[in-house]
Amino acid sequence: MTQERRKLWNVGDTAGTPRTRALAAALRGALDDSDLTARQAGRLLDKSHSTISQWQTGKRVPTTDDVSAFLAVLGVTGKRRRQILDLARNARESNWLAGGVSEQLAGIVECERTAIEIVDWCPLVVSGLLQTYEYAKAIIGDDDALASHVVETRVKLRLDRQDQLAQRDDRSVDHTVLIGEPALRQCIGGKAVLIEQLRRLVELNGKKGTAIQIVPTGGGWHPGLMGPFVIYGFKESPAIIAIENHRSSVFLYEDDDVVTYRRASAAIRRAAISPEDSSAFVLDVVRELEASG
Repeated sequence: MTQERRKLWNVGDTAGTPRTRALAAALRGALDDSDLTARQAGRLLDKSHSTISQWQTGKRVPTTDDVSAFLAVLGVTGKRRRQILDLARNARESNWLAGGVSEQLAGIVECERTAIEIVDWCPLVVSGLLQTYEYAKAIIGDDDALASHVVETRVKLRLDRQDQLAQRDDRSVDHTVLIGEPALRQCIGGKAVLIEQLRRLVELNGKKGTAIQIVPTGGGWHPGLMGPFVIYGFKESPAIIAIENHRSSVFLYEDDDVVTYRRASAAIRRAAISPEDSSAFVLDVVRELEASG
């Protein structure tokens, strides 16, 4: 990380990295699930209230020993303790491959909670932050290994992420969703589900700081053809790039990576049509689907 980027936080460690954000979210969740307040936990650990608060916001990175002691006073044991300690041991890594669903989701949710800018490129599937219940269920429920109650839980979590973003001040986050035309034509969940999803896109376009732009096919090469990604921009810390795969996510944080994906998003925007024209484009697709019987 460059010296300039470190100065954004005015600290010498890696506060603000993807893994640090996930660690902060995990510590905050552990405290919320306990019977202690941050002040009470701090007294038991001989730490100031501000230190505990900074651990939970990701502005300060606790040592592995600190995290171990923190979890002990909160009574966190078993698998959850092991997962949080694993985050702590590797908190100083910049780029991060999150292999488990819980780690992957924690990193994404924390980015969504604190970002002031989200640029989401979705070439083949509608963004999770815009999905209807039935569309999300058709995607998540396609995994035969998941029990029905697990599918319902994951769908609810996806919708909760939408609510979290919607509840933020509409001036606090600039949310741009770039959607490839193929995503409008993938009949996920069946025609009725797809039509409902497309109408939802038109409804959301231009509301709560969200701008939806369609990238038509046939326009030639642009870097978005290499695959989906999300850029999270923050007020007081460097941007993070998230690349979500089937069973894992990659979080990139280094300067060169961020610059590369910023340039890619700019090129995709040049290939996209305006939000107004995009809504009209989506409605045209809806009419085609309805006319096809």
